[in-house]
Amino acid sequence: MRRDRRVLAFWAVMALLIAYQGYALFIHEAGNVSNIASASDRHLTGEVAGDAALVQGFVTHADGFDGVDVWAHASRGTPRGMVVFDIREPAGADGAPIARVSVSAAQVVAAQPFHVTIPRVDASAGHHYDLSITAPQATPGDGVRFEASAPAYPEGKLSLGGREEWGDLQFRTTAERTTIYRNLRHLRQSPSVPAIARTDVFLIVMMLLFNWAIAVLLYELVFHPPEANG
Repeated sequence: MRRDRRVLAFWAVMALLIAYQGYALFIHEAGNVSNIASASDRHLTGEVAGDAALVQGFVTHADGFDGVDVWAHASRGTPRGMVVFDIREPAGADGAPIARVSVSAAQVVAAQPFHVTIPRVDASAGHHYDLSITAPQATPGDGVRFEASAPAYPEGKLSLGGREEWGDLQFRTTAERTTIYRNLRHLRQSPSVPAIARTDVFLIVMMLLFNWAIAVLLYELVFHPPEANG
């Protein structure tokens, strides 16, 4: 009976260990940036229409930056025209956006949140960006407003039409390299890494050997514990 319990405990620990490895490698994400306010702390920004640009600065914390979520609302009715999203690096020499996305205003306010998809920026971790939003065809009163929070995001400021706006835009970034596996896959593509080590088969073999070593050590501790010193 005692041995049966040890066997059960051994396999339970191994199952938990493997499950945790799977979660840590393939599921758990780290590095996405967000400024999500509670319902009681949300308000709408001033209106984005014509030449007035809404600009929010932010810093990414993962490589592979590929998009941002925003929450938009029409000032009244269904807005017409396009909403233009520009993402820039303030330190850029020419000031040209690294990405520009134009979407119909009706589509932007219909999705909660609206996801702005941009071409992936591989080396983005630690970089400062400005998200600029304009609605050039909208007239005052028929533009778009965006959900914001109190001044809760310390790594960037919010402005509208060149003037600082109270609070910060409610947003959430997405990035391709936010799991350990994705980071390892990226690092393994370096030319300095041997070809055999760039494959998923190599990673699986390494994981099996690692777990085999842990299993042997755990087996010895459970079934052949060291004798207590007399």
